Amino acid sequence: MIVLDTNVSEAMKPEPNPAVLAWLNDQAAETLYISSVTLAELLFGIQALPQGRRWHLLDGTLNALLELFRDRVLSFDTEAARCYAELAVAARNGGRGFPTPDGYIAAIAASRGFIVASRDTAHFEAAGAAVINPWS
Repeated sequence: MIVLDTNVSEAMKPEPNPAVLAWLNDQAAETLYISSVTLAELLFGIQALPQGRRWHLLDGTLNALLELFRDRVLSFDTEAARCYAELAVAARNGGRGFPTPDGYIAAIAASRGFIVASRDTAHFEAAGAAVINPWS
């Protein structure tokens, strides 16, 4: 099972990266998940825009994405919180760090034994999460 990082929203762009699209198309839909953290980041990104043509296009695209992932949005629950603490301490003890949202996504995935798909692999590697890069 794979948790898509926020940057895999690349597929929502008018001209998405062909490698990312090919990778997404090669995955069985039921193996792909998004996290509540990714959802929050996407919602923030859209809500921060002025309401106009682009805002409406992205809002509609996100609503379609939510319908597609309706039963596959993973929450930051108690197990993920425990996992986050372990990952953050291990990273700090190793002299590494990662942005908090990426740590939350890593913990959501790791607490369930899932892999993260992201372009920013270094953040997830620092968190000790299994990660794959659809761009390469």
